[in-house]
Amino acid sequence: MKETKQSLSELWSLLRNKEEQFGLKKLSLTERDILQTIIYFQGGDGHISLEEILKKCPHPRATFFRCLKKLRTNNFVKVIKDGQDARRSFIKVYPKFIN
Repeated sequence: MKETKQSLSELWSLLRNKEEQFGLKKLSLTERDILQTIIYFQGGDGHISLEEILKKCPHPRATFFRCLKKLRTNNFVKVIKDGQDARRSFIKVYPKFIN
């Protein structure tokens, strides 16, 4: 039992260290959750349509867009307009947060 507690403690320590390293400490839990959802559902090309992530995100639309604004401001993600249809947008996570 002691071994499990120690390894769990080490895992939490490693997680907190990585969060600090990537600058995730300045994000709220909701912002972290939305960033994690975007990373999880993005395709192999490294981006996901805004429409698709809105369908899959469990948070209210207003909360999502408020958090997306902070994620953009802090350079975690960027929003790209579609070349053919300006009404469509894609969210791309900066590479340093994917690997």
